[in-house]
Amino acid sequence: MRKHNIIFFLMLIGSVALFLCGCGDSSMSSGYTYSYPTGSTQKNDGTDASEQGTTTVDAVVQNPTVTPEVPTEPPVTEAPTQPYIGPWTLLSQETLTPTQSGYPELDTLVNDLIAKVVTDDMNNYQKVWALYEWMIDNITYSRGMDANTGAYSSSDPNTTPKEVLWATDLLNAGQGCCYNYSSAFMYILRALGYDAHLVSGSVPKYGGGETPHCWLYVNLDNGQQYTFDPDLDMNFYTRELGEGAEAPAKDRFFCAPIATYEYFYTPETYHTN
Repeated sequence: MRKHNIIFFLMLIGSVALFLCGCGDSSMSSGYTYSYPTGSTQKNDGTDASEQGTTTVDAVVQNPTVTPEVPTEPPVTEAPTQPYIGPWTLLSQETLTPTQSGYPELDTLVNDLIAKVVTDDMNNYQKVWALYEWMIDNITYSRGMDANTGAYSSSDPNTTPKEVLWATDLLNAGQGCCYNYSSAFMYILRALGYDAHLVSGSVPKYGGGETPHCWLYVNLDNGQQYTFDPDLDMNFYTRELGEGAEAPAKDRFFCAPIATYEYFYTPETYHTN
């Protein structure tokens, strides 16, 4: 009986020992299993691990939290703007070189008008505006007056440029059409010192279509061209005044950048006189 008890006791101790050895099994560890090259690391059995190719290692791989970058809008760069420079500055700062037409009758008429309208306390802009406004207020529109070119001039129509005759007729008669208005104001501007030139062509007319017309422009020191059209300003002013407008504008076409009215004017002839 004692022998059987001893055998049972030894068998129980062996079973407990086997159970305790099994608790160290790596299959119970947590995490991920991955392989990586190990170079010449020695294993516990003395063999080179490189012979095995890879070694299995238990490791806990954590997934770090990655904060995505928030895209930012590129900085907004405002387009450079060209500051507006109006007629006051343009005309007042211009370098002036006064010239005469070389035709005594016209030059006398122009110089007398400038002396009559301009005062010593005016700057260059004020001089130009005073003479422009004088033409709008004091010259009567006469359609077709260019058909009788030279009728109010003592100059020989056979040897005198028509532009000179147009201007002379207006200043002598106090009336004229667009050719007379623009020619006269061109010679006035030249006498003040501006580089003025005459253009003829066509413009839209009331009721549709186009009508022949004459206007002028000046070249200024900034390299740009500016339109003057006393005939059209007179016509718009008179029309609106008759329609009951209070103080209508007289300067729609006064020293306007030529590009402003490219849609309106159709130039055909650039006069050389």
